[in-house]
Amino acid sequence: MKCGKTLFFTIVSLLAFTLMLAGCGGPSAANGSSKESGYPKMEIKLSHVAAENTPKGQAALAFKKIVESKSDGKIKVKVYPNGQLYGDEDEIEALQANNVQIIVPSSSKLAGFDPTFQLFDLPFLFKNDDELYRFEDGTAGKELLSKLESSGMKGLGYWPNGFTHITNNERPIKKPEDLKGLKIRTHGGGLLNDVFSKLGASSTKLAFNDVYQGLQLGTVDGQENSLVNIETQKYEEVQKYLTLMNMTRSEYVVATNKKWWDGLNNDTQALLAKAMKKATEKGREVEKSDERKALEKIKSDGKMEIFKLTDAERQAFIDAEKPVMDKWKKKLDEDIIDSILNQRK
Repeated sequence: MKCGKTLFFTIVSLLAFTLMLAGCGGPSAANGSSKESGYPKMEIKLSHVAAENTPKGQAALAFKKIVESKSDGKIKVKVYPNGQLYGDEDEIEALQANNVQIIVPSSSKLAGFDPTFQLFDLPFLFKNDDELYRFEDGTAGKELLSKLESSGMKGLGYWPNGFTHITNNERPIKKPEDLKGLKIRTHGGGLLNDVFSKLGASSTKLAFNDVYQGLQLGTVDGQENSLVNIETQKYEEVQKYLTLMNMTRSEYVVATNKKWWDGLNNDTQALLAKAMKKATEKGREVEKSDERKALEKIKSDGKMEIFKLTDAERQAFIDAEKPVMDKWKKKLDEDIIDSILNQRK
């Protein structure tokens, strides 16, 4: 009898202990910092400065849709487009303070944290989208993103922004010497100054919103931009010539607060990474479609003469820019840049 009572109390004690452990494994913290499995209830703020109908805007909405759907609504993604929450000048500081969890700045905005992010401004580094995306999706692209971690950020991926092409009012640009003496508007920086100086032109920095007027008044002779920007900003109204050359590629970098990310459980990190991959695919699809439509619109307007460089003509520009490439490879990350150049050999 005594043995039976002992067994009874032992079983009761074990049940009580089991229930206590179950109670400790309750819902994850609302801020997502719990390391328990599953998806905690949380809100993610995603801020960017583009319109919703752009490739970046559409990628952000795709990310939101996937995360909210796959988490059964436990994780909410609040997207702030058009700089509604933070602008270009303050979004990085806001991210580092965890006032926003995800931002999508231009790669050039991150050069202050690591100069290698300027590699997208290297002339003719990428021949086409395929070369670019192989880099971004591969080991070298991930290595570049990892350079943000020492600054309290984590790179999640790249979203597309289109190759740049040159428009001007003076003459068709078919060979390097055709740029001699021209004032070309760029977003600025020592690298781009070297790029155009090597071709006998000058790089003039103008705010994006001032470019149309600058072209109209003759403050600058031309500019370099994506086809979407050229068409939507109506530069064909104040420019005579367009040369399709895939010169540079100013990508967007999707960045998050590293401390916040490290506090997420494995399930949540995996979901966000998968959603980011799908959102990137969406952005690339939209960018490709928008670039094609923009070129068709420019052609149909018939206001600019359009020239597309042949492979031989493009190679002449590459050869002319070799000293600039060699100089800036050493200033940036030679191994990463060589890995890009070697992929086409």
